[in-house]
Amino acid sequence: MATQAQASAPPRKARRATPFAGSIAMVWVGLVATAIGFLPTFFMRLGSVDAAHLIHGWTMIGWLLLVLTQATLIGRGKYRVHRILGWCSLGLFVAMVGSSLQMMAMMLSPASKLPFPVAKFFGYSDFADMPLLFLLFGSAIRFRKDRHLHSRLIGATVMTSIVPALARMYNILIWRSMDGLNHAMHPTYLTILVTLGILIMIDRRNGNLRWPLPLTFAWFTVVYATQWLIMDVAWYDRLAHTIGALA
Repeated sequence: MATQAQASAPPRKARRATPFAGSIAMVWVGLVATAIGFLPTFFMRLGSVDAAHLIHGWTMIGWLLLVLTQATLIGRGKYRVHRILGWCSLGLFVAMVGSSLQMMAMMLSPASKLPFPVAKFFGYSDFADMPLLFLLFGSAIRFRKDRHLHSRLIGATVMTSIVPALARMYNILIWRSMDGLNHAMHPTYLTILVTLGILIMIDRRNGNLRWPLPLTFAWFTVVYATQWLIMDVAWYDRLAHTIGALA
């Protein structure tokens, strides 16, 4: 009888994976910051922006849109398209990293006309966040079959790419000066830490907490705590000069 009942029972529908809402939230923080922060220096000057800055700008925006698209595809059950786009993203990742390194070298070079202490200060966050970006993206490939872990690893990469946009956004909204960029690093890091902290609490409440978000939170905490202290460290000064000489 039980066998007959089981045979006559309607088949269960395959459970659809839900996208990680945290990725979507982080992307929108990045998109808003990018739109506001780079409006006067990029979007309103596209006709006069050099090729290097154009490539960097569009690859960074492309990465944000990629993460948003991938989360949307998962929500709609488009797993095959998600996988194909994921492997294609390797090219975008290489372009994003390459252009970021180029921007760092150009900013630290004498040709940038930025005072070296200023360039060194803003170059630190790029330098410090690059290893985290590699760790997160490499782990996302390694653990791509674990959707829960993979989604948080990819989502966290967004945080490593939006520091300049957030700093410029807060400077435009509050200070509107070169010195203001220095002060804007405080709300920039606090925005990232608060966003990550909220997502960590939600994951913990739901029993879904894994290591990518706590690791990213701890990493940014250390970078924030050392952002001003590192300016007086001799080895970082030498490293900044070396990077600038590559431009």
